[in-house]
Amino acid sequence: MATLEDGALLAREGPPAPALAIGRFGAVVRRLREGRGWSQERLAGQAELNRSYMGEIERGVVMPSLATAAKLAAALEVPLWQLLQRCEHAT
Repeated sequence: MATLEDGALLAREGPPAPALAIGRFGAVVRRLREGRGWSQERLAGQAELNRSYMGEIERGVVMPSLATAAKLAAALEVPLWQLLQRCEHAT
């Protein structure tokens, strides 16, 4: 637990910080892609995304929109909720 200046306690629970969430999302997408034996180029094509943008997502440089996350989930054949849930538990 962390404290505020006035001494109140802050819980460290809840959603991950944005930078952590971006990295987790990219790592989950990469794991799913590699598990299928796909290249970034193939996944990008399946999801109708630019290959270099796909690389930025996987490296945690950018956070895709919800619409892009839905395209990735469909291309990877996993429900969007499951893709997002995996991000919460990724390490």
